[in-house]
Amino acid sequence: MKKLLFSLSFLCFMVMSVYAQTERVEVTVHIKKGKTETGMMEVNPDFPWRYQKAIEVFDPALKDEKRIKNKDKTKYKAKDIMAYEAQGNYYESKKVMIAGRGDAGSTLKALPSFALIERIEQGPITVYKAYAYPPTVASGVSFEDIYNDLRSYPEYFVMKESDGKVKTMHNMDIEKWIADAPMTSEKFANGDYGNFKRKEGKKLGNFLKGQLENENPTLIIDVIKDYNKEVSNK
Repeated sequence: MKKLLFSLSFLCFMVMSVYAQTERVEVTVHIKKGKTETGMMEVNPDFPWRYQKAIEVFDPALKDEKRIKNKDKTKYKAKDIMAYEAQGNYYESKKVMIAGRGDAGSTLKALPSFALIERIEQGPITVYKAYAYPPTVASGVSFEDIYNDLRSYPEYFVMKESDGKVKTMHNMDIEKWIADAPMTSEKFANGDYGNFKRKEGKKLGNFLKGQLENENPTLIIDVIKDYNKEVSNK
């Protein structure tokens, strides 16, 4: 009985959450080989991970309909398109492994797969943001707490234009990535970004400092922005 009540409560919570915040927005889908499609999609900003595996687009002529039927929607899976734009944001299809957080874990398989992730900084080093997927079952914690955690702590990925490989920000060596930008490198080594000051000959110490700094995406993104400006102006 307790399990049934929990299931019903969770279902009601989900239904109310979905319809309370859902809005219809214009979208441009960038299909492979340069082709684009325009339309509208329904989004709920409280659940951003829902639009990473696929998006569903419908004709703008239906925007005032009370309910959009599934048969009137075109589904675009992440692996089948290059990107999409909505609400001034750009989401690219990239093959990444999105990790789960804490005890909540993740329903995503422990293998890289295509996901539509938000591009938040573009240049010689591009930065992307994504969200872990919630578990199907929660134990000892409410789904509301899980969702708040997922929204508050997104995953970040980086890609250097020179190699085109998307990597998690947690594993990057920022010093090596910015080594070809002397001014940015010097500022970083001096601790001008609020980071740890580097010491010559202290490889292990500097490495450990880097691991701590990678947990602060705001700091790393500030460094990348300066790097992109410096390298682009060469």
